[in-house]
Amino acid sequence: MKEEDFLNFNEWFYHYVRSFYSDDAFIQQNVILKEEHSIRVCDNVSLIARSENLDAEDYNLARTIALFHDIGRFEQILKYRTFKDSESENHALLGMEILKAAGILSDLPSEEQEIILTAIMNHNIQRIPDGLDQRTLLHSRLIRDADKLDIYQVLTDYYEIKKTSPNPAIDMGLSDISEYSPDLIKDIFANKVLSVKNIRTCNDMKLTRLAWLFDLNFIETFRLVRERGYIDKVINSLPHNREIDGLHTYLKKYMDSILE
Repeated sequence: MKEEDFLNFNEWFYHYVRSFYSDDAFIQQNVILKEEHSIRVCDNVSLIARSENLDAEDYNLARTIALFHDIGRFEQILKYRTFKDSESENHALLGMEILKAAGILSDLPSEEQEIILTAIMNHNIQRIPDGLDQRTLLHSRLIRDADKLDIYQVLTDYYEIKKTSPNPAIDMGLSDISEYSPDLIKDIFANKVLSVKNIRTCNDMKLTRLAWLFDLNFIETFRLVRERGYIDKVINSLPHNREIDGLHTYLKKYMDSILE
């Protein structure tokens, strides 16, 4: 993919997102949230792609996937007033439908169109499915890492302002109490990637995000997680007790083992 293609996609994205701008404060807040998220995911994927020495075609392809990975979120929040897929629809599949209907990818080679759509489909599932060709697998891994990096950013920024500026779309209707599931702690100590299906509280959701460490794919991603202090910030938003302290130590050692 050429740089010109990405610039055209960026212009389309700009106009598409602004069609969702609203006088409804809740909608506007969350459209902006996802617009800024998408832009930062592009920045993240650029850093990872450069660290992997991708050629220009794959670099621009990776940025395009990042730009479009959450394109379904805008219609989702407008129609359902939630980002919770289980209470609305799968935003990745919705995004694929939107891109197909718009025909925005139609001038690209069919291989690149398929990689973009498959990577978007794979960005929010628990595990990448087997059987992908190497190029599609690469781009599925890139978008998952870049997306997780910025979700860490979104969440840790939110934890700092939540008491004065709560956003139900980020909390997803979960109970904001001090409790968390001990079983999730056990699964993290077993290096398991956690499912969000059975979480009950905001703290449970935080634990699932900590377990993302076991699903990261690139050394640069680990480096950025450590450099930006995301694990420390999530841990600091959890109850302060010996169990959480032990979890913090375990995760830091895990990151160190990858990076050193």
